[in-house]
Amino acid sequence: MPPQADDAHLEELLEENLELAKENNKLLREMRRNAIIGLVVRVIIWLVVLGVPLFFLSTYLGPILDAVSGQANGQEIPVGLFGLPSEEQLNRIIEQYQAGFGE
Repeated sequence: MPPQADDAHLEELLEENLELAKENNKLLREMRRNAIIGLVVRVIIWLVVLGVPLFFLSTYLGPILDAVSGQANGQEIPVGLFGLPSEEQLNRIIEQYQAGFGE
């Protein structure tokens, strides 16, 4: 084989390799962009899916919970650990129960 033909063939292969590398790089950039956009869209969707019900629950259940806990009338009832009644509240309930039956 003459050296000229071999050089031309190698140059043709290099050009083809360069074009494939450019196309591959373009596809990888598109994939990365689509992955980032997809992540942002999923985060927004989950924020809406979880946020809207929490907003409505706090809007509609907030006044009901305040009325039940006694905060609607300006009374502040102390609550024990984890929302359980405190010792003072339990003693008051027991006293009211015993007073209702006249001991």
